[in-house]
Amino acid sequence: MAICQDCNQEMQEGKGCTFPKIAGGYKTYDRIKYGEESEDWGADRQKCHDCAVSKNSIHHFGCDAERCPKCEGQIISCGCGLERPQKGR
Repeated sequence: MAICQDCNQEMQEGKGCTFPKIAGGYKTYDRIKYGEESEDWGADRQKCHDCAVSKNSIHHFGCDAERCPKCEGQIISCGCGLERPQKGR
């Protein structure tokens, strides 16, 4: 079992994270959904290889495939300083 620390869902069930926003400084950003990345991560063929979400779902924070909405780099290592996800409005 792998439980998302933010939405408390079992990650391997394919359900996306329920936190659609992420903060960076004084701004919030919409998180990039699986299948909306500029690179092809295979969303049309399979669930995310790391957090197991289905296409058009939000990755669970810490997933190595989640892209940064600021720079489109790998969010866990891009250096943009984005913080934990937020519930959003």
